[in-house]
Amino acid sequence: MLNDIFNNIAKCRYCDRSFCFDVTENKSSRRGLASSISATCKYCGSSHGSMTSNSVPAGYEVNLRFVYGMRCIGIGKSAAQTFCALMNLPPPPAKFERLYTPIFNALETASSRSMMNSKIWVKADVEKEERAPF
Repeated sequence: MLNDIFNNIAKCRYCDRSFCFDVTENKSSRRGLASSISATCKYCGSSHGSMTSNSVPAGYEVNLRFVYGMRCIGIGKSAAQTFCALMNLPPPPAKFERLYTPIFNALETASSRSMMNSKIWVKADVEKEERAPF
């Protein structure tokens, strides 16, 4: 399906031909749910590849979001493997549990910022009420 979509919208920048691409996945380059795909021109052989997810310090964004989602609904690696199999997805990240730490750190940072903002807003409201005439 991706091959059809790509061929309908893209033109080779080297030989200027349309409907000329073979889009393939390099399965040996999979990193959990992130895959490496490449488009190769059938005529001139030019090729361009990319991962299907952005890279983040903890690995790939899709894997981090997947693990976070699974944890939010209360399931772990075993259930995530079953889910991926049933949905015909690649297996989840092999180091599933290793992604807990960056998720925890991000949640801790976000909650701390939220509490600091709440403190500032409450303080401003209290000061505003103290200045208001009775």
